[in-house]
Amino acid sequence: MIKKQDKEKVIKILTSEEFNHMNAFNIIPNLSDKVIDYNERNFNFIDIIMKSLEEKRKYDSSLKVPLFVMAGMQARMKQQFSISELALALTSEECINKLNINIEYEKSESLLKESNIRAFLNRYEQADDCKEIEFNNEFIKSFNKIIELYLAKANIESNVHILDCSVLDVNLDNANYEGSSITYKGGKKLRGYKIGALRGVTSNGGVIEEICMSTAKKHDLDMSKEMILNTKYLKEGDYLLEDRGFLDILTFRKLVEKKINTIIPLKKNMEIYKAAKDEAVSKNEWQKHPNAKRKGQDIAFVENLESFWLSDNDKTKKIDKISLGYKINACVIRFDKKLNKKILTDAELIDEDEIYAYAVIITNDVNIEAKEIIRLYEMRSEIEEDFRQLKDFWGLNTYKSTKYIVISFIIMLSLLSYNLYQVYKESEEGKNYIGKNFIVEERKGLYIVKGVRTAIIVDDYFACFYQDELLDLYVDLSKKIREQLKQLLTL
Repeated sequence: MIKKQDKEKVIKILTSEEFNHMNAFNIIPNLSDKVIDYNERNFNFIDIIMKSLEEKRKYDSSLKVPLFVMAGMQARMKQQFSISELALALTSEECINKLNINIEYEKSESLLKESNIRAFLNRYEQADDCKEIEFNNEFIKSFNKIIELYLAKANIESNVHILDCSVLDVNLDNANYEGSSITYKGGKKLRGYKIGALRGVTSNGGVIEEICMSTAKKHDLDMSKEMILNTKYLKEGDYLLEDRGFLDILTFRKLVEKKINTIIPLKKNMEIYKAAKDEAVSKNEWQKHPNAKRKGQDIAFVENLESFWLSDNDKTKKIDKISLGYKINACVIRFDKKLNKKILTDAELIDEDEIYAYAVIITNDVNIEAKEIIRLYEMRSEIEEDFRQLKDFWGLNTYKSTKYIVISFIIMLSLLSYNLYQVYKESEEGKNYIGKNFIVEERKGLYIVKGVRTAIIVDDYFACFYQDELLDLYVDLSKKIREQLKQLLTL
């Protein structure tokens, strides 16, 4: 049932004792409330959702898009991963005030009971005559629209970006997951989907700027090439950090044309890898790795390697007829094998001799040398940690449905929630949470006494009272109503 917010009406009804139904519950202050309140208060996040995700109601009602999205986001933050739990999630004061309605905490009476949520999701289901799953459906596209408006309003901009793809695995034995496919990772057989993400590095972490999706067996480059060549986030002079899955000379050149500085590791079977490694060994001008934690590692700078990485078309020409218009330099890393045994497992990237192993990272930026190449590339591990946290804590691949429309909605909610927390940490208000695990901090709210709000619902109205307000109200109520409230709040 829909409950309208009206504090004066609630007080009047309670004091007059003219009501049929009353409910009350305490809202414990927690980190998810702080994060959502901050973003709504400063950036009007609900308005951004309304502008970005098309409303598809067949008739007018209070079941508006932002209600489902905001409740879904806070459910993710509270580790409530079932669709039916959305009804229990939304406690953000700013959202409740903005939406002006409350979600009843009794599931049978809930505005967001499961049947309503599924009806909402079904509005965005693709047409029955579509022969293949549309992976970049309305929810995936809407995430990108929401984030574009949100980051602009929050004035979050990065000049270092990380591109990576990750498999979102599901139950291997359940073939009912729509559009899922089987793939192999590290020799392990998986079923699921694949997500490509562009991450912008910020002063205190980073945000997911843009995403694309496909089946798990899709090649990383094939899935994300269109996104990366057309994204609005890569600006002239920016750095793009990639892994070997994106090694493609034609894509590399298109990024060069856009004046994007790409930093990417080479595979050991490439001609350019061999040229860089041989020159570094021949010169023998090694420097200590700039990261003091990298024991037994040295680096060397090698220039002018562009002629060793050519397109198939270039290879048909005489060398003096090839005009590339760019340079490629490299940082060659030398590992003492005795001190770096764990690193030597990547057979695609690392070649070895008796004492040392070698890796090569290249860039088209001619203004930086080996130390800066390696310093920038070491940031790439941040997106791997992002994906780990998104899966382990934010429910990125925790689904209670095998329907892709539900799965894509969950993915949108998880990434939006994560980004709101990342932006919150960039603020003065949120800086105390830098380096802290969100879920741990959220659970600490269970032990907070101060700042508790009490929601009182009478018939079709509700109001939230802080403790001082509740005490003022309590003394004006009859003994009968006070007893009812005590029973409701101590169940």
